[in-house]
Amino acid sequence: MHIKIAIPITNMQIERATSKNILEVMYLLQHCIKDFNDKSIYQWNLSYPDYNKVLDEIKSDSLFVAKINGVCVATITLNEQQEAAFENVNWHNKTNKFLVIHRLAVFPSWQKKGIGRKLIEFAEELALKNNLKSIRLDISDSCKYLISLYETFGYNHTGDILYPKQKESFKCLEKVI
Repeated sequence: MHIKIAIPITNMQIERATSKNILEVMYLLQHCIKDFNDKSIYQWNLSYPDYNKVLDEIKSDSLFVAKINGVCVATITLNEQQEAAFENVNWHNKTNKFLVIHRLAVFPSWQKKGIGRKLIEFAEELALKNNLKSIRLDISDSCKYLISLYETFGYNHTGDILYPKQKESFKCLEKVI
């Protein structure tokens, strides 16, 4: 019999990533990419996110890591820069005051323990503190459980986009705050 042990996440700390975190973030992302591929979800691939992209996000202070007992279990990238494809989406917030979630990743063995929820709450708190009016993101259409997670937080579907080199469309979601 396999007994699951609930590990409380009350001791989770979210902090800005530094260059010292690059290897653990890349390790985490590679495991998430494999996990997605095993589930036939093609959100990310071997060319995205890459080392240089992650390093740029660290340098711009937009990448955060979530640690439990000093171990990096998740990461999230947050900033006010949107993809060019977002320009054609019918966003509810028509101002230029928004936060974009570029990537939220939880190490596979730590998924479904509330860590993703904590990172979404963190993003919302950051947006409120900075007087931003909404949070935007996109998710691969095949990633139904993540779309559903965001919808439980009040995110609404605002359109679909197709990136070059991607096989399927991505759903754009937004929460006005």
